[in-house]
Amino acid sequence: MSRINVLVAATSPDIQAEGIAGAVRERSDMNLVERRVVEPEEVAILLDAMPPTARCAVVLVGHQKDTDEIASRWLTSRRRLVVQCVAINENLVRIAVRDAGLDSLLAALRQLVDRGGSSPDERLSQFQLRLLPSDNALKSRRLGNEDQQYPVMNAATGWVHAILRAAVARLVDTGSGSAGASLTSAPVADYLDDRPALTALPPSAEVEAASDTLAEALAEAATSNEPLAVSARSLALTTLEFRVMVLALGPELDPRHQRWISLLMEEVGRRVGSLGLYAELLGEPSHVSRELAQTGNLARWRLFEDHAKGTPAADAPLRLDPPFRDWLVGADDLMEHDPMLRRIVRATQWPGGGLIDSERATRLIRQLQDRAGRHWIVVDTDNPRTLAALVEAGADDRDLEIIRIEVTSLHNLDCNESRDCGVRVARLSRLHGKPIVIDASGLDNVREHIEATRTFLLAIGSVGCQGTIITAGPAHIVELLGSAAYVVDEQTIPPAMRVSALHTAAAGADTSFSDEAAEAIANLYPLRIDGFEHAMRLARSQSLQLTTEEARRNRFIAACKAIAAAGASGLAQRIEPVFQLDEVVLPADRKSQLEEIVDNVRFASRVLDAWKFGDQLPYGRGVTALFHGPSGTGKTMAALAVARQLNIQILKIDLSRIVSKYIGDTEKNIDRVFMEAQLSGAAVLVDEAEGLMARRSEINDAHDRYANIEVAYLLQRMEAHEGLVILTTNMRQNLDTAFLRRLRFVIDFPRPDATAREAIWRYCLPDGSHMLDDATFRILARKIELTGGNVRQITLRAAFLAAAAGVLIGPEQVLHASKAELAKLGLPTIEIDLAERRRAA
Repeated sequence: MSRINVLVAATSPDIQAEGIAGAVRERSDMNLVERRVVEPEEVAILLDAMPPTARCAVVLVGHQKDTDEIASRWLTSRRRLVVQCVAINENLVRIAVRDAGLDSLLAALRQLVDRGGSSPDERLSQFQLRLLPSDNALKSRRLGNEDQQYPVMNAATGWVHAILRAAVARLVDTGSGSAGASLTSAPVADYLDDRPALTALPPSAEVEAASDTLAEALAEAATSNEPLAVSARSLALTTLEFRVMVLALGPELDPRHQRWISLLMEEVGRRVGSLGLYAELLGEPSHVSRELAQTGNLARWRLFEDHAKGTPAADAPLRLDPPFRDWLVGADDLMEHDPMLRRIVRATQWPGGGLIDSERATRLIRQLQDRAGRHWIVVDTDNPRTLAALVEAGADDRDLEIIRIEVTSLHNLDCNESRDCGVRVARLSRLHGKPIVIDASGLDNVREHIEATRTFLLAIGSVGCQGTIITAGPAHIVELLGSAAYVVDEQTIPPAMRVSALHTAAAGADTSFSDEAAEAIANLYPLRIDGFEHAMRLARSQSLQLTTEEARRNRFIAACKAIAAAGASGLAQRIEPVFQLDEVVLPADRKSQLEEIVDNVRFASRVLDAWKFGDQLPYGRGVTALFHGPSGTGKTMAALAVARQLNIQILKIDLSRIVSKYIGDTEKNIDRVFMEAQLSGAAVLVDEAEGLMARRSEINDAHDRYANIEVAYLLQRMEAHEGLVILTTNMRQNLDTAFLRRLRFVIDFPRPDATAREAIWRYCLPDGSHMLDDATFRILARKIELTGGNVRQITLRAAFLAAAAGVLIGPEQVLHASKAELAKLGLPTIEIDLAERRRAA
């Protein structure tokens, strides 16, 4: 039976809510979200953070007049949510975790989730807990349950009590007439002299009976989940090691144990025993110390505080590691109380798991589980984030909890901290039975980071644990593992999985796409599966006042674009295209080539993958185009229009940020821009390309050599890029000829003829801004032979002149602006007779 996520919320602090939360924690078919009772205001945030396909229920505790309104709001906004309202009665205050009323409540909740329903009424139930009979009945019931639930703890407490009491009785005289106990010479002499050297203290009958009871309880708990039993079994502790651990736990079990230890240690303020004392109580001291040093499990598993390097000194205080101690005495989760684990263990699920087909995910988890325990599993994949989401989906389907580690969290640790964290993670894995999954995709080449990761992995292996490592570079990981046993498992993520995930994400954002449209969006925005989940949440968090399907689709596409553009490097200018292809004025054959560029990008997946043309292109899967021609002929505008038609952004390379005086930095900057474009789905625009792609020259000095290296690297990087790259230049003759072979399109942008110029004049003067007639446009196009860029400057200047005069743009303002533009270009002024306009009309 799959687990359901349960949120327990209360309108005000209430003991009933705490009891329900405790009961949910103990059920194997339920997962208590946040591990605590939450406030109603937190519920919406927590629900949004869950995968859209996760089954979830909310138990809302409060007065009925308050809970009805809140539950109605939740059910209306979330179609799959189930809500159970528990009414507060002022006279009904106490509940027990094992109370039958709670069992009935949670059983009803489970049925409600399994049944489901479309209307809010079908997903809502009301409940009220019954009153317990009395305080005494409650207390006796609770104690009885604890005795049955923690038999090893009870036996351990009895054994510690017996062995300390017997030791104190031998040392302390309680038969004198004084009000307290006192040490006398006779008991002390008896304590020291009644046994030969190098022998154990003679046991008493009470200690032997308690020892037998503890051994029986531990043997009967072979499959128990009680922490003490799990520790002995999972950490392979010897009998002696287990009893040393229990003695160190003694001060936490009974305050009397602390006072007795202070008497035995002859220090009134001391409440913690030492290894010397516990060795004295357990046998011949030197033999006990030697056996503990030989087995070494107590130190190996970091069970004692500040004694990680080996067996502690005989007089050193012996305290259990605080997080481990808290877990032994009843804390729910070992990780919650361990600050070192909280630094490196990812507490939340890797995103994207809710969008993945569970069949493949379950199959992957089964394969990993079958191989686990014998060696490390190094999963080689080209998309580590998607594989992490796949693991998450499989683990969720099989109700398997995993320990998630990302190597980037190790980068701030020194080697000692990495070693300690590795052992703690392995201990967590053993005690809770959770497999370790490490995302190594963030491992860089910084020496300190590599050494921290190496130390961490070796520490896990040093205690006999292994895990699964997800990476895009298995050779590097294999080197870090050293001589440890491992197996490399190659996992390829098919493109269809991304398309399927996009469909699921779109459904979560209340929209849908055809298969062809979904494939096109997946190709335009190369988001990983976790990126689609983020886009879904972003779209869902925005305005809900969208009544049309088209508006919801556009909202989801905009969210995909925003997620893809996140994390810009700043080396390139990110531009949102504003021009349409219809606005670009070019001869028909050039215009058709622009549309061809759009089709090359849009149908790349079908041609290269489905039709297998990609097998012939180990490089050059991307689309590269060169736009060349005089200044102002619309090259940059055309590039933006192509991007607008594809609904993607432009990354315009900024030469001032790319080119560096330091050797090698220019190549690194170029790589970062192309990588950013690859991840965000943006097109790369290299404006004024001759600045980066000039002809390679003969090498006369070191500057020439490194300049040629930069050009060669840019050639290679363009060839390896799988997206759209557009180059623009006014000086094609200055480009390196090697570039032409790598360009799929080379489009010449000629100076516009009279017909084209007339269309440009009309485009640059929007309707309602002027009072020019058709004849005037024809005259301007025929007389002023300038490019579109110059025409735009003229019309903009004329607009400001007209605005200052308080009139619409007329022939006078256009003529004045034209003369100024021609003078700026160093061209002779052209006289235009306005009377000619009337004759042309």
